[in-house]
Amino acid sequence: MRLNITAPPRQPVFVYSIASINVILWILLEVYGNSTNPSSLRKFGAIDSYLIWSGEYWRLVSAIFLHVGASHLAINSISLVIMGGLTERLYGHRNFISIFLVTGVIGSTVSYINIENGVVAAGASGAIFGCLGSLVSFFYIRKKAFGKSGKQTLNGLIILALVNLAFGFVFPAVDNWAHIGGFIAGLSSGYFLAHHPRTTQPSHRFKIPDIGQKVRLPLLIFFAVSITISVLAIGNAMYEPTKVFPIF
Repeated sequence: MRLNITAPPRQPVFVYSIASINVILWILLEVYGNSTNPSSLRKFGAIDSYLIWSGEYWRLVSAIFLHVGASHLAINSISLVIMGGLTERLYGHRNFISIFLVTGVIGSTVSYINIENGVVAAGASGAIFGCLGSLVSFFYIRKKAFGKSGKQTLNGLIILALVNLAFGFVFPAVDNWAHIGGFIAGLSSGYFLAHHPRTTQPSHRFKIPDIGQKVRLPLLIFFAVSITISVLAIGNAMYEPTKVFPIF
């Protein structure tokens, strides 16, 4: 099966669904406590190094859908609609949700091994950076097919990623480790899903092969789970529980 690049774009149904879930959970956080309260965030599933070390690994997923304050939610929602929307249109629904979850979990895992004791972390930014990384891979692979506009888009995406990562280093409240982990995972996932053999067709008739090949998603998930387990093992081995004073 082949997809023409001039075909009508897919509607980003998963992006809007995820954004809606984020808003609903933020409202619940506000109702049952406060979205900026560490205790409330812990109860809803935010990243906490001690709790994850204790075995609550599900927090690596739940933290992706939680946000700290209205501004955090607004910024990530806008970024998700823009970056995630384009990712879902280009990669398809199944590939997008795989990229989002894989990069989000890896971003959370990298955050876990670097976060300080007593500090909580939450947000979809790791997965959003994962979408950004997947877009960089997509336009890098197809830069010749899309011509000058494709190269400009690629350059713009790279600059956007560098600026946002630099911003994360300037402001300590930003969980830049999740951004870095998500972005690298996005580059890898995007390249894996979008890569295809060299085509001999004329550029004006270039068609994108179906990147939803059934064999690729299971392999991507397998590698993602393996990487996550490996990083978790490293984090658990490095963790020193005797220095922890849990705050609930």
